[in-house]
Amino acid sequence: MKGKKRHVSLLAALALVVTFVAAACGGDDASDAPTAGASSPDPAAEASGWDEIASAAEGQTVRFWMWGGDARVNTYIDDVVGPAARERGIEIERIPIDDTADAVQRVIAEVRAGEENGAVDLIWINGENFAAGKEADLWLTDWVSGLPNSRYVDLEDPSIALDFQVPTDGQEAPWSRAAFIFAYNAETVETPPETFEALLEWARENPGRFTYPAPPDFTGSAFVRNVIQQVGSSEAAWELLRELRELQHRGGDAFPENEAELNELFANGEIDIAMSYDPGFVQGAVSKGQFPESARPFLIGGGALVNTSYVVIPRNAANAEAAQVLADVLLEPALQAQKADPETLGLPTVLDLSLLTEAQRATFSATTESAYLLSDFGELVPELAASEVGPIEEEWIAEVLR
Repeated sequence: MKGKKRHVSLLAALALVVTFVAAACGGDDASDAPTAGASSPDPAAEASGWDEIASAAEGQTVRFWMWGGDARVNTYIDDVVGPAARERGIEIERIPIDDTADAVQRVIAEVRAGEENGAVDLIWINGENFAAGKEADLWLTDWVSGLPNSRYVDLEDPSIALDFQVPTDGQEAPWSRAAFIFAYNAETVETPPETFEALLEWARENPGRFTYPAPPDFTGSAFVRNVIQQVGSSEAAWELLRELRELQHRGGDAFPENEAELNELFANGEIDIAMSYDPGFVQGAVSKGQFPESARPFLIGGGALVNTSYVVIPRNAANAEAAQVLADVLLEPALQAQKADPETLGLPTVLDLSLLTEAQRATFSATTESAYLLSDFGELVPELAASEVGPIEEEWIAEVLR
């Protein structure tokens, strides 16, 4: 319940910011927002504009606010992205947060206070947080197509141009893709369930061996949305989730608070199925000795729920130029290839490989022939609209926890 109250509080604060910004701008439209890095139809002018941004960025430090719960992602930023950024003349100060809403709240507070040199330069973001900030006119606009490495991205691809069905409109640069997958322990589960109806039947036969984090936790919310989309009828989905609760770990009286707690239950052998929006999470957990070597990835429903995550720059960022340079660094083909490497993160690239040179494409040839990685995510399931996520989380409380 604490997380849900916090969610409502964030929306209320954003509503105040919408009013504040409208008053401060005298009712002007979003075209008056900062547009540093906007693309130009003239390639020479575009290159010149980027040179100015890159020059202004030198010596700046980007305060990169990002979820800090994945040690592998933190290491990637510190050890891979950091050196590449320094080669461009900028530094990264990684600000680990428990919830992306923390960064949005900070921007809200600064905008309401009229702070023009904000403490948030770049945020790892998607979904509800982006949509709410866009509605409140918090983000820098029209800068993404001006990034030199954006030439390797199909910005018209719906999976890039729409963030939980909300148009990105040049306000956030793509960084990574994610697929929602499951893990099972092959020593205790002979054949994992292939549908959510089969998962319910499996739970009947194995009571107490399954659970999921309680929404609005990101992973738990994704699980619930996955059920709703795959079952096909919201009424049938809620009925399935209600019955499943009674069969869950601890009789459904207590849910894990987050993915980390769920992973611990799986690692300790208390449950047999785990889940994550990180398609490489099984490989990562096995490699660091958290999961048993008998852990295996699998899909429920024939296809993975997928989304894209981005980086966004607050319109009052103190180091907006360096933030744009860092967003460009994150799109460097060599860094995207390393991020996609299973030995690093195993996260799918946002680049369109057909736009790369043959040599660049070759760097993405790292094998996925591993028992801990899926080579096929099936028939992909696109995310629901951001506006539907909050109501579904509220309905879960009413339908499942009642």
